[in-house]
Amino acid sequence: MGFIESFFKKQPHDVKAEDISSFISLKIEENMNLDYKDIKAYNDPERLAINVASFANAYGGLIILGVAEDTIKDQEGRTVKVFPEKITWGEVSLHKERLENQLAARIQPSISGLVVRPIRNEKRQVIFLIDIPKSNSAPHMSPDHVFHKRLNFRIDAMEHYEVANLFRINWTMKQKLVESIYEPLAAILENHEKQIREYHCPDGSDVERILSRTYYKAQMPSELLDRIDLYMYHLDGLVRKAHFARESVIDISTRNITDYLRKKHGISGKPPVLLEYVSVNTSPRKREFKLDSFLTYSLLLSNQSIGDYVSRVYWTDVYDEVSIYYGTETYTVALQHFEKHVWNKCLKEASKNSKIREMRIEAESLLEEVENLIEEIIRY
Repeated sequence: MGFIESFFKKQPHDVKAEDISSFISLKIEENMNLDYKDIKAYNDPERLAINVASFANAYGGLIILGVAEDTIKDQEGRTVKVFPEKITWGEVSLHKERLENQLAARIQPSISGLVVRPIRNEKRQVIFLIDIPKSNSAPHMSPDHVFHKRLNFRIDAMEHYEVANLFRINWTMKQKLVESIYEPLAAILENHEKQIREYHCPDGSDVERILSRTYYKAQMPSELLDRIDLYMYHLDGLVRKAHFARESVIDISTRNITDYLRKKHGISGKPPVLLEYVSVNTSPRKREFKLDSFLTYSLLLSNQSIGDYVSRVYWTDVYDEVSIYYGTETYTVALQHFEKHVWNKCLKEASKNSKIREMRIEAESLLEEVENLIEEIIRY
């Protein structure tokens, strides 16, 4: 949960101008996770970047950019407490993108998961909620080339040992993330990639198993988790389309084989059809495999001939025959004859079938997505 949700009890996109007014009326004191800034700070990006970096180097927090401060001082004139005074709305011309760019250009490294939410009133005037997560990439250097930390409502420069300690902690955590999350997740997704290439649906539970390690998951960048969630959502969509595509494949292959047997052998009725292809090489050894529904599905969706598949997978160009099991009868057909009179018809129908076409498009899109996701994980 981000700090906008924590303070306002709403999703960032649901927070309105009246919510800001209600929040200000509570007179919540500035603290380790909350800071008020007059909208004038928008035009002082150097100082604002120091504030943002200090939150990221500590425990994260929320800056409400557009609220003047009401300070309470002690007898020596030192500020001891800070409360919100009033909303200071900014001009319509102030934009979120410029603010994001100003901060990104001044904080090194950039802060993953930083959220800038503009809030506009009925006059289109604006203030900004800047939600800063506790960073997994700390320490972050400010534009003055100093590492800062947030202490209650103050900002202090970090001591050398604090900077060194943050580097050590985050490097150790990164190593553990690589071992516990990134390496196994990349291996799983590489296997997913192979399955999707064959137009099959990977089991998403293996990804969920890795991400069930909640301690390490909490240390992952939110952008990466969002990408994984999106991939899993699209994977569910692939599963749905695969179901209908598989039904179409069974219908196409069964119907064409049955039509062939009816014309060639005069069979009648519709008992189950099973296929078994037998390959024979030049050695005394006979190599066999089944052209079952699983393989039939892959070959039809990838528009492959059986002979090409055997050449690629089994490294042999010497083929024998296809055995068709129809009820209690077995019919043997030369492969070339089967390809010409049955399989080519199946391929032609599959290329025009809407359910199979939808599955192909979805798989190709998801293939690109999983490839990009693997590259992103490897970068971490």
